[in-house]
Amino acid sequence: MTDNNLLIVREKKEPGTSGPPSIVVTDAGLKTIEDMAAEGNSDASICKVLGVGHNQLKHLKEDERVATAYYTGKGRLADELHDILMGMARDGNVAAAIYLSKARLGWRDQGPATNTGNATQVNIHIPPAMSDMDFNKLINVVDVEDKLNE
Repeated sequence: MTDNNLLIVREKKEPGTSGPPSIVVTDAGLKTIEDMAAEGNSDASICKVLGVGHNQLKHLKEDERVATAYYTGKGRLADELHDILMGMARDGNVAAAIYLSKARLGWRDQGPATNTGNATQVNIHIPPAMSDMDFNKLINVVDVEDKLNE
């Protein structure tokens, strides 16, 4: 069905059906996707090599085999970069050590984290102090005894 050099196969539609032909990524295509992702190539570069558009690649990533190849490659890249930075940090490169502590351990220089996730934020406003008379005016409290004495 496929030549080992083919990265994708466009399957013909049945006569009378509409839409573009289906695209199937071959084993060679899966290896190419993984290797390119591992080298840090952009999605645009992967699209060019495969001969597909960006939207087609996005659709292809819905296929578990393609997604696995893509994210395995990205994982290999992340591991390689981590190993390089870790080696630099262990050799005394302070900037690499600081970056790794922030990126991998979530350490911060100062201040609260800006991304609180799904946590609900509650702001409480405390007004300045006021006299009892001003407070009563604010809430329209009427002294019952004063009303009864009238």
